Amino acid sequence: MKSLSYVFGYNETTTVSTINNISLHNLVDRLMNSFLPLAVAKHSFIINDIDHEFSVEADEQVLAFVVGSFMTNLINSSKSVCIRVQAKRTENGIQLRVSNNGTFFYSTVANSFAPVVEAARQLGGHINIYNQKHEGTVLTLSMAA
Repeated sequence: MKSLSYVFGYNETTTVSTINNISLHNLVDRLMNSFLPLAVAKHSFIINDIDHEFSVEADEQVLAFVVGSFMTNLINSSKSVCIRVQAKRTENGIQLRVSNNGTFFYSTVANSFAPVVEAARQLGGHINIYNQKHEGTVLTLSMAA
């Protein structure tokens, strides 16, 4: 199945991409490898809590953009935390959560999130941000299965 996906940023061009069956665990592993130096610099670590068998039909580039943005935002807006990536199936579809256990409130967690919200819409989903003092932050992508 072919789908149009936007190239995010200042470039207004579009590219053609393919909807695939994506292993979320593998996608998160690849993203973790690229963000590991940033996490270490912030004295933080990342845990991939997604089952190896969990997969989803989606545009891999767009999904990687959303999840990568979640991870980058939580790493950049915190220090000395555990960042956990989880996914679960619900009655309404799939929820993919990226959270940290930070004890401080970071107001910049959703800085420049407009392209991420648009990408979530392109996946047929929406984003929820829960940020509570002394409880950490949870970024959730919810989308139909």
